[in-house]
Amino acid sequence: MHPGVSYVMPVLNEAGYLDAAVASILNQDYPGETELILALGPSTDGTDALVEKLRAKEPRIRVVQNPGMDIPIGLNLAIAEARHPVIVRVDAHTELAPGYTTRGVGALERTGAASLGGIMVATGKPGFQA
Repeated sequence: MHPGVSYVMPVLNEAGYLDAAVASILNQDYPGETELILALGPSTDGTDALVEKLRAKEPRIRVVQNPGMDIPIGLNLAIAEARHPVIVRVDAHTELAPGYTTRGVGALERTGAASLGGIMVATGKPGFQA
């Protein structure tokens, strides 16, 4: 049996990136149960409307409000709402590689580790980020 995974993501003014980040999570091929908890700060760029649109299409997406906009507080709020024993922290600018969750959970189970991290490959969009 595969342990359930709760992805937690702090979100503030991420309208330009959120679709891709969420899709990379929802498209993971992990065979266990999953959920995505967004710690939503008071965005001013339409992120709130985008989150509602995503939630309407996908029941695995849940939202906790993060009115103070603090990332650690938002993460703690999201983790407190998590339904599953494995927590994967994801940023709204992050796109998880295919198989990321399966490899990560496998490493946790194989080693007995309490936590693990991975290598980040930073790739920007054309322009200043690149």
